[in-house]
Amino acid sequence: MRLVSRESGRVLATDARWLGSFWARGRGWLARPSDPTVALGIPLTEGERLHTIGMRFALTLAYCDSQGCVLCVLTLPPFRIAPRVPGATVAWELVAGGLEGVAVGETLACD
Repeated sequence: MRLVSRESGRVLATDARWLGSFWARGRGWLARPSDPTVALGIPLTEGERLHTIGMRFALTLAYCDSQGCVLCVLTLPPFRIAPRVPGATVAWELVAGGLEGVAVGETLACD
């Protein structure tokens, strides 16, 4: 699958992976190379926070609501904990810089 912006049609990642299981989410980017073509989709429960503890590189996160509308975009350096984002039901994680130009209010989707 690809991660794309519905508004611009721009492809943000050519390899979008949904991490729905406990084990897949636990692994996340750990032990993965920093591949700019990969996007990891993380389903969120209310108040859940993401982190880069144990990571060697920074991530850019796009928090989205249930419709894919971007609520917040931030870059998280290694060994940091991201803030909570009210209303977010999914977060897309890409290597830092992978979401450059993505704005709040834009809609992200997989195809």
